[in-house]
Amino acid sequence: MMMKPHTVAAACLMLAAALAAQAEEAASTLDNVTVIGKRARQARDIAGGVSAVSDEQLEAAGAQDLADYIQREPGVVFNSYQPGVSNVVVRGIATSSGNVQGQPTTGYFLNEIPLTEPGWTIVIPDIDTFDLARVEVLRGPQGTLFGSGSMGGAIQYIANVADPRGFDAAAETTISSTKNADLAYTAKAMVNVPIKENVLAVRAVAEYRKDPGWLDNVGTGEKGSNTTTLTGGRFSAVLTPSRDTTFTWLSLVQKTDSKDNAYRMPAVGDLQRDTTIAEPTDTRVSVHSLRMDQDLGGAKFTALAATQQKKQGWVFDFTPVRGAYNSDLQLDLTNPLYIADGGKSRSNSLELRLASASGGALEWLIGAMAFDTKKDLYEQLGSQGADAAFDASPLYGAGSGAVIAPDGSVFNAFYTKVKGRESALFGEATYALSPQWKLTAGGRFFRTKVDMTSTQVGFSTYPGAPIVTPSTVSEHGFNPKLSLAWSASPDLMVYALASEGFRFGTPNTPGLSTYPIPAGSKSDSLRNYELGMRSRWADGKVLLDATLFRIDWSDIQLRLQTPDFFAYAANGGKARSTGLEVSFQFKPNAALDWSTSLTWQHARLEEDLLILYYGTAPKGSQLPGTADWSINNRISYEFGGAYRPTLSLSHQFLSSGISDLNSAVPGAVPNKQGNYNLFDARYRMSFDKTDLTLFCSNLTDKRGVTRTVAEANGTGEGLVRPRTFGVTAHWQY
Repeated sequence: MMMKPHTVAAACLMLAAALAAQAEEAASTLDNVTVIGKRARQARDIAGGVSAVSDEQLEAAGAQDLADYIQREPGVVFNSYQPGVSNVVVRGIATSSGNVQGQPTTGYFLNEIPLTEPGWTIVIPDIDTFDLARVEVLRGPQGTLFGSGSMGGAIQYIANVADPRGFDAAAETTISSTKNADLAYTAKAMVNVPIKENVLAVRAVAEYRKDPGWLDNVGTGEKGSNTTTLTGGRFSAVLTPSRDTTFTWLSLVQKTDSKDNAYRMPAVGDLQRDTTIAEPTDTRVSVHSLRMDQDLGGAKFTALAATQQKKQGWVFDFTPVRGAYNSDLQLDLTNPLYIADGGKSRSNSLELRLASASGGALEWLIGAMAFDTKKDLYEQLGSQGADAAFDASPLYGAGSGAVIAPDGSVFNAFYTKVKGRESALFGEATYALSPQWKLTAGGRFFRTKVDMTSTQVGFSTYPGAPIVTPSTVSEHGFNPKLSLAWSASPDLMVYALASEGFRFGTPNTPGLSTYPIPAGSKSDSLRNYELGMRSRWADGKVLLDATLFRIDWSDIQLRLQTPDFFAYAANGGKARSTGLEVSFQFKPNAALDWSTSLTWQHARLEEDLLILYYGTAPKGSQLPGTADWSINNRISYEFGGAYRPTLSLSHQFLSSGISDLNSAVPGAVPNKQGNYNLFDARYRMSFDKTDLTLFCSNLTDKRGVTRTVAEANGTGEGLVRPRTFGVTAHWQY
């Protein structure tokens, strides 16, 4: 049957219209994420290295925690090791791939609430992604608006809050199987209830996730020993008494329990470890906040008050050095020796700020903040039956009092009380010099103080009284920021930026090490310079961004380790990180989406660095926890039809690196990480309100090493999760 000419013409017109609609939808999809930070601006309008992972992208990637998505962002390396202490490094600014001795170099925030308290951070939060609106990644120093600890950059979780416009609900469950592990499963649910339409609503989220372990501990005989369970949820209430006033309450509670540590010991076997006792890790986080937003006409006033509590405890097997204690102290300890570490914190924060309305020739923001924290930390050395061993020792004898725990196990300990405070005045203003040129200037006056009192008690102070050591670190300063942006057209912006970052110094506790350590560290200095471009091509079907940066870092806060495996903080040396971040996204129609990011960075010491007890790391040594190259690719295609089947394939490459500065010393056995490729696949189908996704992560079952540490039992390696198959069902009301 031959079609008539006008029928063919009509069909061609319909096809052209459909393709145009698809292209328009694609373009809007690429630009539809409203972010970032405290000035609520589109990411592509910001003169700085920023990006966001939207809720749709998190769901499409099947993301549950940081490891599932954060390293796919330009300039970011995720060093996974233990639950609650894994570390994100941005732009190569790190001296360890683990949780540092003082404040980290990457800041973490929940709906603008700072989560990295002054001093050593008890828990590095890894918030479950269910019902998050987005995760913002701000690269480069963010001290002007976000404060201390954001030297390399900042990660901000934006959780959905109650919506008074209507009822909503969602639920999600996943069943998966990882190599060498039992079945894993999750159960998550959300409900949003408007109590009075457009005035008052509440929203509740509940989450449960059990990840059976895939490491076998041959020492304890436990198969799948590193089983981890996460429980928690969020609650929010939003009250809008008038069009100009909004009150928002947000609470988060999250509990993570791991039965054993998550590092393997390659000398033992492929997915095996060998410790005399299990090494559990338990973390607790609770955050409660109240926010008020008041529209004043030409400006908006925001007040945000929050309180948070964090708690963490973990155990390390120290049995391999038991013989040294028996010999030196003339003991007969026969039970396993352990180190118990941890602590708890309570922090309060308050921020007040006033921001101008958007759209004028001059846009500005001014504010003040205060952050106070109190922490109780402990470090205990113990062994069951230690009291009997000390009573029988000729050096101590019965009733010596060298064993301090009621159960007779702990015989040396340090208890530390920390009080920290940060206060600041900050501001930022953008002035449109012309329709094409914008100048932004900002700064932050800050003052920080940490008071620490440590108490040493046990055999190391016998026969004297406990040793009490007070110490204080107090600093103040100013962090400037300056940028100039040129919008050559609506599709091209070029910018130059200079900024600085800072963090708290931290005193050292004397610790359980038998080696003398420095008193502590002071704040280090960091300056960042970058030149960036944001561009749109082919009527918005292509986005291409590139950023060239250089960071000069001096008086570096170092996390070092004594020969008997205890960490301490110190200052020393200079480093420089230079790099290029490129991101590309191509969406020619509504069906196809291809994105790629590439980062090259060269993070190196700028002078020789003496490392106490180990030697000298020479100039040119790579900074730990970084990678010279990272490449990420993702392509997805929606086939159309009744169930909109979508196939997604992704790839990730990370080049090699080291995990600590000790590894840079000539002659040392380096603790290596990185140098791996990962491949994932996902196939999703939609059935009305339910999406069903089949997935396989780590298709080639690669043993990617994310961190290597010298433990008392031997070398430990954090690994990417082995090959995992599963299915996820997501229902949305």
